[in-house]
Amino acid sequence: MKKILTVTFAALAALTMGLMAQDVSFDSLYNNLPVPSASAPAASAPAPVDVQPKAVASGAQREWLVMVFINGVNDLGILGFANKSINDMEKVGSTDQVAVVVEYGILGQDGSGSRNLQFQRGSKTIYVTKDNDPSRITSVPFYSSNDADMGSTSNLVRFVKRAVRNYPAKKTAVIIWNHGAGRLGIAFDDISQNHMEVDQLGKALAQVDQALGRKIDVFATDACLMQMGEVAYELKDTAKVIVGSEETIPGDSYPYDTILGPLTASPGMEAEELGSVMVQAYGDHYGADVTLSAIRAVALPGFLSRINNWVNAVRNDPKAFAAAASEDVVDSTYHFAMEDNKDLYDYIGNVNAKLTASPAAKKAGSDLRTYIAKGLVIKDTGIIPNAHGLAIYIPKLRYNSANYEKLAFARDSLWDDFLRDMMEERLKP
Repeated sequence: MKKILTVTFAALAALTMGLMAQDVSFDSLYNNLPVPSASAPAASAPAPVDVQPKAVASGAQREWLVMVFINGVNDLGILGFANKSINDMEKVGSTDQVAVVVEYGILGQDGSGSRNLQFQRGSKTIYVTKDNDPSRITSVPFYSSNDADMGSTSNLVRFVKRAVRNYPAKKTAVIIWNHGAGRLGIAFDDISQNHMEVDQLGKALAQVDQALGRKIDVFATDACLMQMGEVAYELKDTAKVIVGSEETIPGDSYPYDTILGPLTASPGMEAEELGSVMVQAYGDHYGADVTLSAIRAVALPGFLSRINNWVNAVRNDPKAFAAAASEDVVDSTYHFAMEDNKDLYDYIGNVNAKLTASPAAKKAGSDLRTYIAKGLVIKDTGIIPNAHGLAIYIPKLRYNSANYEKLAFARDSLWDDFLRDMMEERLKP
């Protein structure tokens, strides 16, 4: 999710030291902050702990369980975006066929004229119900946790298990809501200074699958820059459909009302249809300068084999390799807010455009592009012409092996070898 404001470490450290106080004034730091239009559940009425939520008939299963892990322990919570997302969900709410459950942890404001900071100790699990009040959250938490770390994969796993126990369903969607940084991770908690690294996330979702006894149907990241080949490949065995954005996501996040509306109206939809609904609703909501795509996880092994074929073909042809490593080609490829995140389809097209006498490399590139467009990507917004639904890491000057080579994609693909060769080529006099 787009970084709206920078919270200084010193200020957050001071907050952490003073957790015995319920409210801490941030007036001196954020004099121009708006008071959020949506307030958190009242501090004077704490959520009940481990209260059995209302369920459907005994033994029955809903069609869908939608679980949203909202980490607002940062500027997104302070500015009211976390509460807004829950209020958007409340426009539709849960039904007897679709349960919507949120794990909610935030830094927020108390809504007073002095705009005191409200620190929520731990997190709350909320069963989302429909209301007509856009100014506050009315859904009642049914569980309170003392785990205050919203950057913890363990907290994510416990939330999903808790939701599944209380609201069993035939199909599941898991959404992580927060800041994202592609291959560098997601769910940054400004108090704990923790976040979920991509390899940790893959292991956590494997635990979720074990608890479910099946794959997650839709895994989505309501966070910036997460739709990368490296991230998707880490999750290939844990989800059927992976939804995310190559580019930044506005603070307003997914339009949850126009996603949940079609789902509750047609709860029989399968994973690929829900993924497509999410992409369409997001594109319709923002209309410009955004990306979102849904990809087919079962197609990721085929993607890996084709990218390896391309690397082999390019490395075995000096002219093709020179074109692929060319700074002109890399610099002309469409990039996102993190400049090392490049659109893969666009990059391969730019390489192919330079090849005049490299038939094997050109064919491998064309095969890879066709597979991305027709086999891997189910749907993308199509708003940005050179963004085609999947980014990949292509550094300009320095290759970050410490972060990159712990990923499954680096282990199984030849892409890391290609990147090291590219960096070596650029160091030649």
